Amino acid sequence: MATPVLFPGGSDASDSDLVQRTLAGDSRGFEALVRRHERLVFRIAGGFLRDRAEVEDVAQEAFMRAFAALARFRPGAEFGPWIAQIATRVCYDRLRTRQRQPQVGWEDLPPGEQEAVQALRGADAGADRVAARDLANRLLESLAPRDRQAIMLVDALGYSGPEAAKIMRCSAVAVRLRLHRARRAMREAAERLMAGQGGERR
Repeated sequence: MATPVLFPGGSDASDSDLVQRTLAGDSRGFEALVRRHERLVFRIAGGFLRDRAEVEDVAQEAFMRAFAALARFRPGAEFGPWIAQIATRVCYDRLRTRQRQPQVGWEDLPPGEQEAVQALRGADAGADRVAARDLANRLLESLAPRDRQAIMLVDALGYSGPEAAKIMRCSAVAVRLRLHRARRAMREAAERLMAGQGGERR
């Protein structure tokens, strides 16, 4: 839930009020919107990108795009889903410019991620969470950008299918198809790593 912002005069400002204040020339309005929603934007960017500096660049660009398009923001709408849509689009644009990562083999994994694969094979609940997260990020990087976008929005950030569809500007059916394909691709990539484990152990 968005945290109310208190302006002089004693009244809590809604997102819509802050947008109108910004459009009227009050720079504090947009500063308040950034403070209120920057955690969401950083979570989205951090889900797509691993480099902290790149995450910060994407977050800044997302808010810059939002500011430039603020006149088109629909009065009464929620700012959170709108800035989430912009942030995911910035991430998608960033990922689309890259070539897809080459397939990763067992020998390419650092020791912590190798242990995470072993724990995954043995369903070890005590596995190193940081290594497991890094492994998941590595598997995510093997996905096509739009498939990765769908799985990040639904599985990592908790959006519903229809909410993710709105952010991605596609149908809920398309989101379900992308989720199915992304989950299957990640499962197959994990299985390949597990299969490679046997051949690399000494």
